[in-house]
Amino acid sequence: MSSPIIQVHVPTTPTVPAPRIALAERRPLVGPIRIGLIDNGKPCAKELLLLVADRIAERVAEVQVHLISKPSAANPITEDEAAEMASRTDLVVTGLGDCGACTACSVQDALLMERAGTPATVLVTEVFVPTVARFADVLGAPGYHHLAVPHPVATKPTEELERLSGLVLEAALDQLGSREAASVG
Repeated sequence: MSSPIIQVHVPTTPTVPAPRIALAERRPLVGPIRIGLIDNGKPCAKELLLLVADRIAERVAEVQVHLISKPSAANPITEDEAAEMASRTDLVVTGLGDCGACTACSVQDALLMERAGTPATVLVTEVFVPTVARFADVLGAPGYHHLAVPHPVATKPTEELERLSGLVLEAALDQLGSREAASVG
């Protein structure tokens, strides 16, 4: 009888850096604006994303929201899905990154949107900010921005989610558009 074979994978940093991703052009946040939300299905993710969109709508006139819900937080959207979302949105918020794999996939979703020409950002809990930095660097966008809220989100009541959406509003506006001509509602 032969011995079973165990294969060990050792994660290493790529020896050749990923090609740099050019971020999408940021435009003034003047309505009408079509906001895309990429919900990864984590508990309270959709609710928090929608509340962030509501906060943006309080500051920018004429907002329309397009939501896609992924079947799994453990997989990024496809390039075709990014192209389709880009064709109907002006900016995108992805999330919620509250574990390693879902954060990595949410970062990749945001960068796919950037490559498709749509400004994006990723919503994560504070403990996964280093994960955003690491994956953004590996994917060719060192220093990529994010929106961070306290961990955990999954157990928060609606009132607390509303408060969290207010905490990230200014950063969302800064990351998704050029603020100098932003309309205030």
